Amino acid sequence: MEVSLDHWKEYACRQMTRAREATLRFIMRLPERVIIEPHTQGQWSIKDVLAHLIAWEEEAIRRLELILRDQGDRIVFIDDRRAADAFNADAVRRMRRTSLKTLLHRMARTRARLTQRFQQLPISALNDPRHRYPVIEWFPEFAWTHEHDHLRRMQRWWYNRRRTIRRKSSKENPA
Repeated sequence: MEVSLDHWKEYACRQMTRAREATLRFIMRLPERVIIEPHTQGQWSIKDVLAHLIAWEEEAIRRLELILRDQGDRIVFIDDRRAADAFNADAVRRMRRTSLKTLLHRMARTRARLTQRFQQLPISALNDPRHRYPVIEWFPEFAWTHEHDHLRRMQRWWYNRRRTIRRKSSKENPA
């Protein structure tokens, strides 16, 4: 069964909201020292992951703005893993000195702008054959699936860390 583009757009808005709410619920339960601790997510801290998400949302905003100006042919797609890694490294480096509070505000503003630009798109722009990749193909990764993946990794890390701490504690303090 094919989903209409109207329904897909509504679905996308719901998914964006759910993804961000879930991420914020998780983040708000963590002490700041844990969020900024390096090397918790590979080479990154949880704060670095948030900066990474913001950077890709800002890229999505740029793309949507080009589409809104009927310049979708000017979108630059990053097809090379090394180019994506460089984009990620640059984004994290640029935001590393930003305080967590400021970063969270930027995250909220960026998501609001992304949602606004997305809602401004005409339905016909979602699957426009003139674009190298239609919005319905790339947008989920920028707006919610990527965030869900990172959230699962952060949750898994936090769960394992707490389990390890409990095990150490029970060995040091046997009943």
